[in-house]
Amino acid sequence: MEPVERYVPVERGATELPAVPAGTGRVLEVRGYTNLPGEGGRVVALGRSRPFDVPESAEAQRPSIGVALRRVDTYVWPARARGGCASLEEPRAGHTATVLEDGRVLLAGGMRAEVGQPSSTLSSAELFDPVTGMLEMAPELGTGEGSDFQSSPRAFHTATRLPGGRVLLAGGAVESVEGTMPLRSALVLDVAGRTYTAVELKRARSHHAAAADSGGRVLLVGGMDSAGSVVPDAEGFDPATGQVFSVSTPVPRVGMGVMPVRDGRSIAVVGGSDGTMLRPEVLFFSYEGGSFVPSGETGRLREPRRDAALVPFAGSERLLYVGGHASADGAENGRILASSELVSPSDVTAGPQVFARSAICAVALPDGRVMTIGGRRSTPNGIVSDSHVEMLVPGKNGAAPGLLGLKPLERQRHYHSCSVLEDGSVLIAGGLDDSGNGWTTLGDLVIYTPVPLD
Repeated sequence: MEPVERYVPVERGATELPAVPAGTGRVLEVRGYTNLPGEGGRVVALGRSRPFDVPESAEAQRPSIGVALRRVDTYVWPARARGGCASLEEPRAGHTATVLEDGRVLLAGGMRAEVGQPSSTLSSAELFDPVTGMLEMAPELGTGEGSDFQSSPRAFHTATRLPGGRVLLAGGAVESVEGTMPLRSALVLDVAGRTYTAVELKRARSHHAAAADSGGRVLLVGGMDSAGSVVPDAEGFDPATGQVFSVSTPVPRVGMGVMPVRDGRSIAVVGGSDGTMLRPEVLFFSYEGGSFVPSGETGRLREPRRDAALVPFAGSERLLYVGGHASADGAENGRILASSELVSPSDVTAGPQVFARSAICAVALPDGRVMTIGGRRSTPNGIVSDSHVEMLVPGKNGAAPGLLGLKPLERQRHYHSCSVLEDGSVLIAGGLDDSGNGWTTLGDLVIYTPVPLD
């Protein structure tokens, strides 16, 4: 149906909403303009509700809808309903952020490091509601109850949303008296039941990557083992059975990107290092016969790299692989790249030039644009955290993609998370601020609302 619009002068204050026709999947969008759109007014604030249903019966109770209205092109700190700004209960970096089916964000695990103090691994998890600005503690990572409870702190793990309101938290690493130990365990969180179920992986791994296909099956690839070597074996997890299964094709990589393509019918594995050399091959896997198998489609990167960001670009058929560095091991030993590549099952082409950064956090917006946020950059004094933010815009009618520099973050950071909320805003959480002279773990929450294309 055509959008139902109403413009209200700000002097009138509160006003009745236009009648919303009955139906499913309705969305309420609120905008603030400097003037009427037809008279040159520009958008200065934007808010959008979750999809909701309006009953056909006039006697049925109509839903009460909440919308968080935020300024566009500005970093804002979410406001708590009881006053003040929301922040993490515990500063964290190397954590995961998962947007749940109800629109909340699960922020789980991670590590905390401060100058002059030993780093620690976190078992805490938090739930953030972007509409109310409220944070609540989620169940501590672990299984069992009472005296049988087994804590399971982890950082540099993966978090994958499963069907039915569950989340798979797989692998990762924990700091101990013996050093940094990769984990062979995984946890399945039932969000509604607030319980975890333990799963044993086939290999211990941290700094790996994972993605789910359209059937909810998860492919886990690469990472580092307890000996500091690259894990060669891939594996899968089937949420329907709760079982882990072997993947016969080895994928020895670290610092690669893993992302579904073709509406989840295939999963791409792009770039990374095997520990000795950078890998240019682009691999594709699909689920057949009870496991993930190579789909026969492959390509090669023009400029092999690791620790780059892989994100959908203008739909599910094409991926953007952006930034990273040209070294098989750490960024300190290689050139940080200012380039990107466009990856699809049919070819690999050059993408836009970007600000040189490794360990970028990148997200795909609902309208096809991509935001790149923070990361690490090279300076004469070494590698430090970065505050740059860029917007990559798909070209129209075959034109080359464009690049816009956005306002930098107030705090530089890497090992942070960035998530697209249901209203199209981007939540940036935590991370490590390393200036080169010292570092601190951040506990802030920042929301950026892009200017709409229309």
